[in-house]
Amino acid sequence: MRVFLWSLAGLALLAAVLVLSGFLLPKAREGRAGLAIAAPPARVLAVLQDVEAQPDWRPGLADVARTPGGWVETTSRGESISFTVEEMTEARVRLRFTSSAGYAGSWEAILTPDPAGTRIDVVERAEIPSPIGRILARLFFDPEAFARTYLEALKARSEG
Repeated sequence: MRVFLWSLAGLALLAAVLVLSGFLLPKAREGRAGLAIAAPPARVLAVLQDVEAQPDWRPGLADVARTPGGWVETTSRGESISFTVEEMTEARVRLRFTSSAGYAGSWEAILTPDPAGTRIDVVERAEIPSPIGRILARLFFDPEAFARTYLEALKARSEG
């Protein structure tokens, strides 16, 4: 019985340390990426605006449904992410998002014409209020790798 109680106390202490660690981590995370796409800004913007087609070219995206101010993406894991459009032009795309997983933030893309087509640079910022969510996000999600993967898929679709 004593070993059980010590084990239980140890687990409780470990859980407390994890939660405290999560509170010490910053709420905000940011991912940046950029690349050149051999297509004009109008073509890149058209691909971005055709949100219903994104499950065809974005790995991990199961469904997209339009809403009055934007759309809702459903991932293959079942997470829903609601997007609201703030600006969508050939020069800049700005979106706000809220996830059913408990985080929210913004996504911004700058589209710059260049001789080869378009230079696109994106910044995604997310706020994770849950201390456990902050720990899990740092362990299992790399925002820069996600942004690079997204841009590679956008490049393939825009050039294809």
